Amino acid sequence: MKYFLTLALLFTSFILVSACEDSGSKGKVSVDDSDNTSSDGTDIISDTDSDSDSDSDSDSDSDSDSVEEVVVIPMNCSCSGVGHSMDDMLCAIDICDDSIVSSNTITSAIEDWDGTCTLDETYEAVEHFGSSTNGLTPQKNDSYALLGTGPVMNSEKIHSWECTRSDLKDAAHQGAPDPVVEGEIMYDPVEWTLTMKAPKDAQGFRFKYVFFSEEYDDYISSNRNDKFYIILNAPQTTGGEDKVINYTACRDPFEYFDFSGEECDVPSGFCCYVAINSALSDCCWYPYKSRWVDNSPSLEACAGTSDITTDITGTGFECADSVENDMDDHGSSTGWLQTSWPINGGETFTLTFHLHDTKDGYWDSQVILDAFEFPKTKGNTGTIEISID
Repeated sequence: MKYFLTLALLFTSFILVSACEDSGSKGKVSVDDSDNTSSDGTDIISDTDSDSDSDSDSDSDSDSDSVEEVVVIPMNCSCSGVGHSMDDMLCAIDICDDSIVSSNTITSAIEDWDGTCTLDETYEAVEHFGSSTNGLTPQKNDSYALLGTGPVMNSEKIHSWECTRSDLKDAAHQGAPDPVVEGEIMYDPVEWTLTMKAPKDAQGFRFKYVFFSEEYDDYISSNRNDKFYIILNAPQTTGGEDKVINYTACRDPFEYFDFSGEECDVPSGFCCYVAINSALSDCCWYPYKSRWVDNSPSLEACAGTSDITTDITGTGFECADSVENDMDDHGSSTGWLQTSWPINGGETFTLTFHLHDTKDGYWDSQVILDAFEFPKTKGNTGTIEISID
């Protein structure tokens, strides 16, 4: 069966990539500044890619089909955006207009947080995460929000906290069903849910984030991968149905993918949710010596992966220097990503940032969330990898 899947993958990838080298919805862009808008809310994009044309995408034609000028609706953020209140969290992601948000809550699908941390420890609005000189400078204004499956502010930088206990097998500790992947059980789930009304001139929304996990690179190509879903529910845009809007191509689709078909619009035809199996991940050593890949000792580490990397020094999620030393104080990240999605002007919608541990409560994951904006010009849809110079 695996042999036939591999052939199908190769054929599909060849046809789709040849026909559409740049899908227009997934890709990379280099950004030259930590606040990439002018005073009128217009994006400042420079031609920093490696091809010979004058646009800012990475294909060989002369149009800017991967990135285009986007004008965003300005919001006056005079709040501090640092602290633990829900208002601090909103300010940290740069939603500063009181008329936009009608509900702002952090909850969990599991009531009993009786392990090594509490739900209250899983979020914080901060000025910076990790070393002050790393690549995690806020992308808009002076702060961003942290959300995690364990304590986000622990000084030890050890990210393996079983907050909802999976070591106990009694009736009170059975985890909760994954809201997206049927049959999967999750632990330490955290959901930040916002109900918003889009400004009347809005054509969509977008935001930037970084996903971190201790499960890099140990569990790539396994189904033991914590997931970060961004779930949109809008009466017109999604027909009142929940839709996960952040997904990418897969790191190694021959070994693992989450879904395919009409809903998967990446060139390969095989999609992964934002997790360690995402192709938009900074590599440490996979697949060399991976327990999930056949003949892995003979394979080259990090072959064919992105040349865009993000310095995450001081977070406790840094790459280990070897396979053997990859313990609970190491991991990796996606680096900076941006997800954009359409919304109708004036439409009331719910957006949920959902993060959980899969199958057990160990090996935590975390996200930075920042720079939420409403563009008033139409742009591309999907998730891209960005390089911050």
